[in-house]
Amino acid sequence: MERVQVKAEPRTPASKGHLRQLRQKGLVPGVVYGRNKEAVTVTVDGKDLAGVLGHSSGMNTLVDLAMDGGKDTVMVKELTRDILYHDRLTHVDFIRISLEDKLEVNVPVQLIGEPQGVRDGGVVQQSLREVVMKCLPTAIPEMIELDVTGLGTGQSLTVADLVTTGDVEMISDSAEVVVTVLAPRVAEEEEKHEEAAEAGAEEETEEG
Repeated sequence: MERVQVKAEPRTPASKGHLRQLRQKGLVPGVVYGRNKEAVTVTVDGKDLAGVLGHSSGMNTLVDLAMDGGKDTVMVKELTRDILYHDRLTHVDFIRISLEDKLEVNVPVQLIGEPQGVRDGGVVQQSLREVVMKCLPTAIPEMIELDVTGLGTGQSLTVADLVTTGDVEMISDSAEVVVTVLAPRVAEEEEKHEEAAEAGAEEETEEG
């Protein structure tokens, strides 16, 4: 599990104008909370935060957050991004954690292999891209690999087919479908249905 050091500076609640100034300096306002301690407002360097998210474990990266001579072990709980510039972070929530207590996390599902159904002309549809599991912070996997090589046309794999190691509890519903190989005609119909739904949503937006 990735673990990085980040420095935070305490800040007092501020006006929108002051927060805008902080962001213009490359700082990201945030809040640290959890573990039955008082919530603290902070700022962190935007480059440091981007570095955390750039690790292979992403938001599941363990962060040693140093502030005022002390240190909290935290994880990124929630991020807010600029509406126009999605790579620009405008706020971050850190949650304090204990390395001895299990917590619920979202872990990506990575498909490996080429399904037999695709070789027969089918199309892969991944319905679930991440699952929720409970484990110790030091045991969070970067991803869960799912071998789809033997999957034929019309067949599916569910959460129950995911293989985990160690002391991990799966929270996601075991019956939830992760991936299906659709027949070409079914895939085409689903694509048309999605396009029609998107077009309808755009019309509603324009009318509103």
